[in-house]
Amino acid sequence: MIPSRLHAPRALRRARLALASVVLASAALLAPASAAAQGAGDPTLAQTLFEEGRRLMEAKSYAEACPKLAESQRLRPGTGTLLNLALCNEALGRTATAWGQFKEALFASKKEGNAAREAFAQEHISALEPRLSKIQLNAESTPGLLIRVDGHDIPAAALGTRIPIDPGSHEVEATATGYTVWSTTVQVGENADLKTIAIPKLQPAPAAAATPGAQGPAAGGGGVGNGASAGGGGGLRTAGFVIGGAGAAVLGVGAVFGILAAGQASDAEDDPTLCPAKQCSPRGREEIDAAETKALVSTIGIGVGVAALGAGAILVLTSGPSTAEGARAAGARRGSPGRVRARVVPLLGADGGGVGVLGRF
Repeated sequence: MIPSRLHAPRALRRARLALASVVLASAALLAPASAAAQGAGDPTLAQTLFEEGRRLMEAKSYAEACPKLAESQRLRPGTGTLLNLALCNEALGRTATAWGQFKEALFASKKEGNAAREAFAQEHISALEPRLSKIQLNAESTPGLLIRVDGHDIPAAALGTRIPIDPGSHEVEATATGYTVWSTTVQVGENADLKTIAIPKLQPAPAAAATPGAQGPAAGGGGVGNGASAGGGGGLRTAGFVIGGAGAAVLGVGAVFGILAAGQASDAEDDPTLCPAKQCSPRGREEIDAAETKALVSTIGIGVGVAALGAGAILVLTSGPSTAEGARAAGARRGSPGRVRARVVPLLGADGGGVGVLGRF
């Protein structure tokens, strides 16, 4: 019998082709950053980090072990490393993260025909599912609405859906061009908590007041045009922020698709009409194939997102000051000593990203 996946609908084939084009384009764009990365894909480094992560787990130093296992998995993906990373996150109380990783390991073990790992992953999935806390985002219509949770974009398809989330404090933000920003902080409990967030329709932003002297040449100077202000390192910095922002968006979409894929496959396998006695009917097979497609999108999205964040950071950190910044710095040196001078820069770490303020106060 020919598997149903060979008869994928035309729309699905087109989606896969488009996804492949995006990946190839991203790989070409990020080639310089990839060349600058140290140790990427290094099996020796991956094995070293795995062994160190396992040693730290045995010592119950989970907060130190998880980043090492995550980097080992990034350098050289493997089902065994993924299972250890899931165990580490479970020990830290990151139930949703661990659940998603166990689900991914379950799919991989089935494809590899490793019954022992499959049973191990399923055991932990069954134990975690009743404890999963979730968040549901309901939003009123606002043109161009973009919702982020902890800086990760949430696609419109996920609105109104109960999404598994790790316990703890989470920032929810809603933005749209021409509208004021709405945000809130939600505290998610540890055991089967459900938080429903109602995002109101955003209010139009007030017209920005014109700043006196914001346009035109500076007093006593020859004037600096837009082309000059973008000179020096300004162009690289701008490109870095654009690429990094796109990477964060793709990373968020990949994470959401991973969660949706895990839920869809789990629902299909547990449905007695689709997969009685774990033997899936053609309709059940279609559901599993659809989940695997979402999982593929998730894996690629997360990889491209992480690469774009890294490329953006490299561009920002290696760019020199722009002409306009040089002029402002010279003016600041001539100004009063008590003037506040600061700038915002992106910060990237093992557990995510953020921004920081550098300067003199």
